Amino acid sequence: MNADTSNTDKVRLISRLKSQPISVGILASDWLKLSETLSILSRRQLQLLHFDIADGQFSPLFTVGSIAVKQFTHPFIKDVHLMVKDPLSVAQSCFHAGADIITLQIETDNNLSAVYTWLNAQDHPPLCGISICPETDLSLLQDYLPQVDLIQLLTLDPRMGKKADEQTVLERIKQTLEMLGTERPYKLIAVDGSMNLELAKKVNQLDIDWVVSGSALFASPETEQTLIKWQTELG
Repeated sequence: MNADTSNTDKVRLISRLKSQPISVGILASDWLKLSETLSILSRRQLQLLHFDIADGQFSPLFTVGSIAVKQFTHPFIKDVHLMVKDPLSVAQSCFHAGADIITLQIETDNNLSAVYTWLNAQDHPPLCGISICPETDLSLLQDYLPQVDLIQLLTLDPRMGKKADEQTVLERIKQTLEMLGTERPYKLIAVDGSMNLELAKKVNQLDIDWVVSGSALFASPETEQTLIKWQTELG
C-alpha cells in the first residue's frame, strides 16, 4: 500500500473520531454484562473504546494483553494505551489484534521512534499516539511530533498514583496547544486519568478531542443514564 492510501485511511479514521467525545475505558465495565454494555454504547453511538495494556513493569498496574483487544469488532474503534517495558513487541501484537490507535508512554524511553517507524510502515497503519505523565516536561514531545497523530495528556502518574491538580492539567493542555501551533488541525489531543465529569467538562472547554474515562462511567448500575449525562454535558 502506498503512502497516499495509508494517509487517506488515517484521515478517514480521524474524521470518525471527531464525533467521539469520550474514549470509554471498557476494562472498567462488568465483563459479565459485556454484551449489554456494548449494546448501550452502540445505542449512544459511542464507538471509541480505551484499553490500558500494562505489564506491571512500567508501573504496578497489570492488565489484560492484546488478546482482549481482538474481541471487539467494527464499528468499535480500539484505542490502546501501552504501559509496558517492551513496547515494540506489544505494539505489534496489538496491531495484529486490530488496534486502531496505539499510544506509547514517553517515559518508557525504549526506542519509541523505532516502534512508530514500524507502525507507520504497515498497510492500513493505526493512528500513533504519545502519552505523557503530568510532571514530565512537555518539551520532550517535540521529537515525536512528526511521527504521531495523537497526544494523550495524563492527569495521573500510573507509576506512583500521584494526581495532578486541576489547574496544572488545564495549564498543560494550553501549553500543548501553544506547542502545536499551526499543526493543531493535524494532531488529536486526549486527556486521560482518574477522569470525573466535572474535570471532563473543564478540559472539554479547551481545544481537545476527547476525554478517557472508565470507572466513573461504570460506577453506577445505571450505565446508560450515566453515559447520556456525560454526552449531554460534553456536547
